[in-house]
Amino acid sequence: MTRKDFQLIADVVKTIEDEKTRNVTALNFGVLLRRTNTRFNLVRFVKACNAKAGMMDVTEATDRMT
Repeated sequence: MTRKDFQLIADVVKTIEDEKTRNVTALNFGVLLRRTNTRFNLVRFVKACNAKAGMMDVTEATDRMT
């Protein structure tokens, strides 16, 4: 996948109105997308989704997806 693909996904995720759902969705996508491209930047993706994630959130999402 390319940056264009990641941006398309982020554009969809940022339309989720419920903040908690948007944050969780952005993290879940981000963790899985990171596996597709070694240069993928999780922090940049979460910001592009207009979401927020703390370190504990990222750790928890990573654990769920492994």
